[in-house]
Amino acid sequence: MGGGRRPAGWVLGIETSWRVGSVALAAGGVVAGRRFLTTPAAHASGLIPAVEEVMGEAGIGVGDLAGVVVGAGPGSFTGVRIGGSAAKGLAASLVIPLYATSSLRAASFALEALGPDVILPPEMCDRDGPPGWRNPPSPLTGDRRELRHVLLDARGGRVYGAAYDVGAGGPVEVAAPHAGTILDVINARPPLHTVFMGDGAVAHAALIRAAGYTVRSFPAGIPVADAVVQCCSWRPVDTAAWEPRYVREWRPG
Repeated sequence: MGGGRRPAGWVLGIETSWRVGSVALAAGGVVAGRRFLTTPAAHASGLIPAVEEVMGEAGIGVGDLAGVVVGAGPGSFTGVRIGGSAAKGLAASLVIPLYATSSLRAASFALEALGPDVILPPEMCDRDGPPGWRNPPSPLTGDRRELRHVLLDARGGRVYGAAYDVGAGGPVEVAAPHAGTILDVINARPPLHTVFMGDGAVAHAALIRAAGYTVRSFPAGIPVADAVVQCCSWRPVDTAAWEPRYVREWRPG
C-alpha cells in the first residue's frame, strides 16, 4: 500500500460511496475517531457535522489537518459525488493534499481496518438471508492471507468488482476493476478459495454459494473511512482536476 509519503499530522478520511457513509480522523496511521452516516438521504447534511464532531473530540480544528483522503468510488452517484465534493472543498480551502483510495480496495480491507472492537450501527450488520448461510467475518492476523473478490451491486443482475490478495498489512490487487453480470464473474472461474463480499455478493449469495464459493456477510466488503485511510497510497491527486469514479448506467445490449 506504499507509494508516497504519509503526511505528518492529522488526516481526515471520507467515504460515502455506500448507503452507510463514514468519516475517520487519524494520525500516524492510527484512527482516533470516527462517525458513521447511516441515512443515505442525509449524507450531504450530516457529513460536515460528523467531521466537526470527530475533530472536536480530538481537540483540533480544520487548520490542524495535514491531508484529506476520500473514497474514490465506484459507488452510488450521489454518495460518491457528496464525498468527493466535500473532500475537494476542504483540501482546496485549506491548501492541503488530497488523496484518493479506490472504494473497492477499501471494502476489501474493512474488517482489518475496523478491527473486532468497533461498535457498528445495525445498518452495517447483515441480518438478511436464511439462518446459517453466513460465515462470521473475522479480521486477518499474523501471516494469514485471503483472496477476496469485492462485488458492488449495480442492479439488474449486474455487478462491479475487483479482487485482492489481502493480508494483515493490506490488499494487493489481483483482478482489476471490472463490470458485468454475476454470471460473468462466476463463469470466469475464480480460484475456489476466493471469498466473495460486498453488497453485490450478498445480493447474489445463493448463486455464488451454489458455484462452491464462500460469501462473507457485512461488515465485510463495506467501504469505510478507516480503510480508505489505511489503504491510501499517499500519492496526492490534482485537487482541481480529480473526479471520483461512478458506476456507469447500464444499457440493454
